Amino acid sequence: MNSTARVVVIGGGVVGCSILYHLAKNGWTDVTLLERQELTSGSSWHAAGGLFTVVRPNASAEMHRYTFQIYRELEEKYDQPCGFHFTGGINVCRTQDEIDSNAMMQSACRRLGIEGHFISLEEAKDKAPVLDTDHMIGAFWEEEGGHVDPASATMAFAGAARKLGATIHRHTPVIATTQRADGTWDVVTDKGTIHAEYVVNAAGLWGREVARMAGIELPLMPVEHHYLVTENIPLIENLGFELPQINDNETGSYARQEGMGMLLGAYELKMTHWAKEGTPLDFGHELLADNLECMEWNFEKSVEIMPVLGEAGVKRVINGPMIFSPDLGPLIGPHPALRNYFCANGVMAGFNQGGGIGRVMAEWIIGGEPEIDIFNWDVARFGKFATAKYTEEMTRYFYEHRSEKIFPYQSFPAARPQAKSPVHDRLAAEGAVFGTGFGSEHATWFAPAGVEAEDSLTYRQPNWWEPVAQEGRAVRAAVGLFEFSDMAKFEFSGPGAEAYLDRIMANRLPKPGRLCLTPMLSEKGRVVGDFTISNLGDRYLVVGTYAMQLAFIRHFNRYMPDTGVVMRNLSDDLAGLHIAGPNATAVLSDLLGTPADLRFMDARQMSLAGIDGVTVLRVSYTGETGYELYLPRADQPQLFDALREVGTGHGMRLCGLRALMMLRLEKSFPAWGLEITADYQAHECGMMHHVKLDKGAFVGRDAAASYGPAEERPVTLTVDAGDLAIWGDEAIFLDGKPVGYISSGGWGPVARQHIALGYVNSGDYSESGTYEVELFGSLHKARLHLEPLYDPSGQKMR
Repeated sequence: MNSTARVVVIGGGVVGCSILYHLAKNGWTDVTLLERQELTSGSSWHAAGGLFTVVRPNASAEMHRYTFQIYRELEEKYDQPCGFHFTGGINVCRTQDEIDSNAMMQSACRRLGIEGHFISLEEAKDKAPVLDTDHMIGAFWEEEGGHVDPASATMAFAGAARKLGATIHRHTPVIATTQRADGTWDVVTDKGTIHAEYVVNAAGLWGREVARMAGIELPLMPVEHHYLVTENIPLIENLGFELPQINDNETGSYARQEGMGMLLGAYELKMTHWAKEGTPLDFGHELLADNLECMEWNFEKSVEIMPVLGEAGVKRVINGPMIFSPDLGPLIGPHPALRNYFCANGVMAGFNQGGGIGRVMAEWIIGGEPEIDIFNWDVARFGKFATAKYTEEMTRYFYEHRSEKIFPYQSFPAARPQAKSPVHDRLAAEGAVFGTGFGSEHATWFAPAGVEAEDSLTYRQPNWWEPVAQEGRAVRAAVGLFEFSDMAKFEFSGPGAEAYLDRIMANRLPKPGRLCLTPMLSEKGRVVGDFTISNLGDRYLVVGTYAMQLAFIRHFNRYMPDTGVVMRNLSDDLAGLHIAGPNATAVLSDLLGTPADLRFMDARQMSLAGIDGVTVLRVSYTGETGYELYLPRADQPQLFDALREVGTGHGMRLCGLRALMMLRLEKSFPAWGLEITADYQAHECGMMHHVKLDKGAFVGRDAAASYGPAEERPVTLTVDAGDLAIWGDEAIFLDGKPVGYISSGGWGPVARQHIALGYVNSGDYSESGTYEVELFGSLHKARLHLEPLYDPSGQKMR
């Protein structure tokens, strides 16, 4: 066995083999895969192998589409058979909500050119004669649907990787992974030790155990999952063509042809965890005991639309373990706590996603960053809040509710309540409706008297539509008070702090007592962070998106010098409050007992309500005069009560974060994760005014200095949406042609219009012509706005 390798991939399932292949395909052939038993052991060998591409968000759809396409490449270029069946797919629609959901996915997928459209029930029955459409009200056709043979597909990746020069060792369990001082790894096996620059944990069912060898815990939990295969069905024997993949999302069921019978799988209403404490090391190609009773409901609902299932005998039942993350999405990317350690774990749909994950992981390892924003699958999206108990509760909830829709802004009841702010009970007493993010509860809106303090779940206008608008109007007219703790907050100090921040941030650093807004760029000039930086004299406070804090830390550490800089993550140590509106300065002045004299973009330590050392930032995301206030958590209730007391005479109203998100639409302010993501370079998302190419060297400067023409450009639209709502991902049309997409949308509290922010292809952009936005399959007239709808000069916030 070789004693060195540039990369060691641990795990010989479809994901590990795909990563190995993509590394070798991109020229890194000094790569080795270690498999403890045979390739496909664990979950890969017993998977159903279904393929579909019409999904959300776009990053996931791109991963699915790429995976679908790579099977052709493996068969045609490398002569590696995958058992690839290109059949198309039908999504069964039993309710209007399901039709709406598919219409929204259809619109979102236009951006990628993924083809899907509604077909008549008659056409659905022509394509899939096993269907009884009496229980359907619609059908959606996916052009790129089908399935692969799991064992063949895994072996195809492995075979192609070998042809390109990669090495695979079977029956070689990893015993230990030990990191050296220089960041490289010793991967210990019973056949010897391999010294590697990078390690990739793609160990499937054993992902937790392999992670523990490196001293980390991954939020993963195995579950049992059933599917069955029927005996031959005469109707299928006489068809003369292969059935398409059939997805019945409202019953958590999926079906496809298997030989001359059918395969039916289900996300059971009662899920069973397996091996919660650890996957047995001697488990391999075994199955678990059958328990078909747990999928009885799914089977009965499937027989409604496919009666042949009720007439066919069952040839075999598969109950095999799968391992999931809390939201059932993959955990991929560099682990933020380790150097040169990559994760590719918890991949629920390995044969739908494995090709894309292999591509992204190879890009990340070789090029330092993926070519698309994949944060929705990033291992860094889960922090210390993702305990074993949390993971168990969340996997149970999402598995057992797989048949339910996910609606805009929906919060889920599992593993609640999560971490609370010190004023949580005060907010609850005022009618706050709470959501969660990165393990923390936050107030989303406040239910007035007579309105149920709970979100209605709909794709159209929910029950909070008007209350949130009222909160927004209160901010515009007087002053709003927001609980503002859920921000990532980092303190940088030490003699090297200024030089370090100047290197990793694209804007000039502020002078003492001032703050600035700045993007953080990758080496390739993509926007990987968006911050407020405050110079507090002896230290800097860096504030950004709460859920991104581990991803930020990962980037910070990549460039951190050995000495001279002290970084502290204060995200959960400092609480926050925010006041905004034309009366905000009067409220602060009353609290001070003297006129507040902060200029726009000032940063100052102040004594407020008897609390010393409150960090006050004169800035607001609402477009009004605003102050962000950060202080130790224990002091938040005292300041909150004082603000409410003095605010009474100034028309103060409690507001939730949804009002903030609607107010920023009136100002055309972009939001992280929506308008600003790593998919964009700074000149594409309107941030070049914060990039100072003349300040000297900084990460991403060379890339930013050589940006080519922007492929897309941001736009603000108002849309005649009537009683519908705009949420994001809807297609933008110009003169009948799809030219872009909506990144986020909502209702302007003062503009009293549907507002949408989005992107249009630069080559198609025009200030004339007829703009339209696709909502639930219909085009609605839209108007392009060249400046913000509210206070376009920005005078009010200044």
